Amino acid sequence: MPWRFSANHTHLYPGSLLRNLEAPGRARLSPGDEILVEFSDGEPVTGRLLEVDESTVLLQMPAYRTQRGTTVECRTWSVVAADEPGRLRVQKRLLVA
Repeated sequence: MPWRFSANHTHLYPGSLLRNLEAPGRARLSPGDEILVEFSDGEPVTGRLLEVDESTVLLQMPAYRTQRGTTVECRTWSVVAADEPGRLRVQKRLLVA
């Protein structure tokens, strides 16, 4: 079962926030885990964790369409813990071959 997060916008960008929707106590994030991101427009998109270390995770999101029809390209993001428990902040977009 994928991890579930909600995003504060219709797409990810540096500074955007992800809120963990899972109950506390679930095992830690691991490489290969699926992440279901529920965007602010209601569009659910499943990404995959490429790497996980103590301070950063690499999240690859596939191409998708927002509810208004905007196409968002496949992208890989560096994501770090935010100031609040259960929240992650997108740090930067990575160019991955």
